[in-house]
Amino acid sequence: MRPFAFQRLLLASGGLLRWVKRPAASQPYTTAEVRARLRLEPAEGQPRTQAVHAAASDVGAWITLLPAGAEREAQLSLAAARLPSVVYWYRHGLTAEQIGRRLAPFGENVYGERAIDAACSLIATLLNQRG
Repeated sequence: MRPFAFQRLLLASGGLLRWVKRPAASQPYTTAEVRARLRLEPAEGQPRTQAVHAAASDVGAWITLLPAGAEREAQLSLAAARLPSVVYWYRHGLTAEQIGRRLAPFGENVYGERAIDAACSLIATLLNQRG
């Protein structure tokens, strides 16, 4: 094997091993994980669930991550201004369809899903920024 190829193999395998050995606490938060953990009760021994709930309660931090003009986008529309309410409703067990109806007169499941995903994405971004 040529020396250059061997060095590349060592670099690639070292990066892979560092990724595999990375502790669970340093894994990035995903939108799906935040969404699932919002429904759980924060309990002792579940630091990631506690971190999600702490970040969700810091509304001022994650709402500033919302891009300018989000309320004009067709995907989010007026729900952009009500994302803290969306998190509250979702946390207390409302379905996406019920949330969609609260956001718009003819709201539906898809509208609620988009709002929940947008809020969870912002919370995940905040958690990943904080490390």
